[in-house]
Order: sequence, then C-alpha cells, then structure tokens
Amino acid sequence: MGKRHNTNVQRHLVATLLLGTAAMLVLATGASAQDAPASDTSVSLSTGLDYTSGHYGSVRATNILVALSDVTVKTGDFQFTAALPYVTITGPAFLVVGAGGVPVVVNAGRTADKERKGLGDLNLSTTYSVPSDLTGDFQVDLTGRVKLATGDESQGLTSGETDFGFAVDVSRQIGAWAPFVSFGYRVPGKPTAYSLVSAPSFSVGTSYQISDHLLAIASYDFDGTISSSLADSQQLFGSISWVATENLTFTTYAEYGLSSGAPKGGGGLLASWKVL
Repeated sequence: MGKRHNTNVQRHLVATLLLGTAAMLVLATGASAQDAPASDTSVSLSTGLDYTSGHYGSVRATNILVALSDVTVKTGDFQFTAALPYVTITGPAFLVVGAGGVPVVVNAGRTADKERKGLGDLNLSTTYSVPSDLTGDFQVDLTGRVKLATGDESQGLTSGETDFGFAVDVSRQIGAWAPFVSFGYRVPGKPTAYSLVSAPSFSVGTSYQISDHLLAIASYDFDGTISSSLADSQQLFGSISWVATENLTFTTYAEYGLSSGAPKGGGGLLASWKVL
C-alpha cells in the first residue's frame, strides 16, 4: 500500500486539500481491503480552513485565512482535482496570491493595514500514479497543475495570469513508515505590473501509520521564490489524519516557518468525504 503525498501539501490552495484526500485513500483502502475489492473510480469532496501569519519583509504581520473546497475524482491510475478557495488577507503588505498559492509581496509594508477578501483562483491538477510493476516497491506520482486567474486582481487575490506547475513524488512503504521525496517546478504567468520568475520546490519527509485509523506526516519543505521581493520559503510541517468512517476523514496540521519568505506559523483543519 503506497502513500499519496503531494509536493505542496502545505500550500493554501489545492495541495492542502489533497492531504485529507490522500489520508483517506491510504487509511480507508487499507482498512477495507480485506472486506471488498476497491472500486476503480471514486469521488471525494473536501472542505476546510487554513490560517497563516507572516511578516514577509514588513515589521507588521500579514494574516491569510483561506476557506478551502475541492472535488477529486480518482479513476484507475489517474486522479483529477478542482479547487476554489475563498481568501481573506489582512495586513500591511500588498500581497498577491501567486503560483501554487505562494505569496508574492508587491509592496511590503508600504500600504496601510486593510482587509481584502473574495474568491481566489481556480486550481486544476491531474496526477498519474505509475503502475507498481514498473516501479517495484516505490510509488511514483506525476502531477501537472494549472491555476486559472478567476480571482479579483484589484484586491490582490490573484496575479491575473495563468500559472503552470508540475511535480514528481516518490515514496516507499516500509512497515508503518512511508518516507517520501518530492520535486516540483512552478511556471508563473507574466503580469504587467511586476516581474515573476519560475522556481523549483522540494520536500522530504515521512508518513507514519499510527493505527488503522490514524496517519501522521512530518516534512521539511523548500520553495524557491518566484519574486525578487521575497526570500525562498523554508518550512517544517506536521499533520494528523483520522479516518472516522470508511468515507469520512478529518485532518489537522501545523507549519512553522524557517525563513523570512515563509509564514511564521500556521495551521488548519480539513474534512474529506468519499461520496462515491
């Protein structure tokens, strides 16, 4: 049984929601495997809240609250996800939500404190799990992502451009442990008001199956900056997922920033329902 860990599982948008879906796939599948064959197609809905706070080069903090919602369809070796967040940003930094949910500081600390909120960008992703007869004991997932600029650009809820990204995730189940490593690359669009560049990302960590119904994840995560106004992001991340029933999973998580380009801290709660 492999673990599905997404490269940007800590991010405010799509990947955060994938954490709850991933835990449900791992734990529920393991718990029910002896009862009946798993369906080739499943549909899951997820919702939750994500909160982070960071200075991003300013003397005062910028707080970001994201209400998350997504739908995930898994069929065969493919998984398709669509996610749409509702974003509330409070603080002095004119901060734009960029590619992969990574913040871009356009004017750090030189604007008055204000609250900006509204729907963010529509995030779409497709993941292909390479068949195990090709990878042996390893699970290899290949993911492509696109962020469509559906948010309000005047409120800083989007860069106003379409962004792309891809990732390779490799894990291996060793008893209750499943160490993983993830490599990603983000290709942001080209807004006219400021400059963005492509950048890599990297994660390393492990999951640990505490019991048939509990799964823990810990990781170190690096995100190269896509803006000259912000340093690279480095974070520590931890989560606990509980499969309450075969179709319902709850996840809580926390993150701690190790660099000025990352939130100082944050956390969230997720609920995922397998509806089919």
